[in-house]
Amino acid sequence: MHILRRASVAVVAVALAGLLGGCAASVPDPPAAVGENYPGTCMPAEFTWPTDFLEALPSESEAVGGSIVGLRLEYIDERWAWRIRSASGRTDAFGERVDDPAAGRETLADVRTLEVFASRDVTLTKAEQTAGTSAYTAADRSGEEWPSPLIIEMARVDDAGSDVWRITMCDTATNAQSVITVK
Repeated sequence: MHILRRASVAVVAVALAGLLGGCAASVPDPPAAVGENYPGTCMPAEFTWPTDFLEALPSESEAVGGSIVGLRLEYIDERWAWRIRSASGRTDAFGERVDDPAAGRETLADVRTLEVFASRDVTLTKAEQTAGTSAYTAADRSGEEWPSPLIIEMARVDDAGSDVWRITMCDTATNAQSVITVK
């Protein structure tokens, strides 16, 4: 009887997920290159600097499932957004937590309000699964300061066997990009 009940719950959960899945806003794939599709500048007027919000974001926003493992400034459908990747727990069809270090979440959030307008589950890379320097600490070490340079991307990557932050900065006066790594 217990097995039959669990099977019934699973069927209902799968059916609901299928119905509700069509209601959520879809997350488009990121542009091929950092800065692609920017409307002539790397600094939107309503921008919030990563060093201003990264430390509090995991505890204060639904945009993040857990620790931040990636961040990218994008211009999508005439709207500035942060694409935020974070570690995120998963649950099975019965609502029970599943231990999966590759479980992640990718969210598009407004650059000014950090309001979520699309989100999806993703599989984290090995580098993203590795605990290391926090996104906030890496941003702080990057040298980001007003009025320039501006962080437009942060990604946890494997660099010759070491997991590091690859940070793309933009000179707001010239729109020239530079890339640094932070351990």
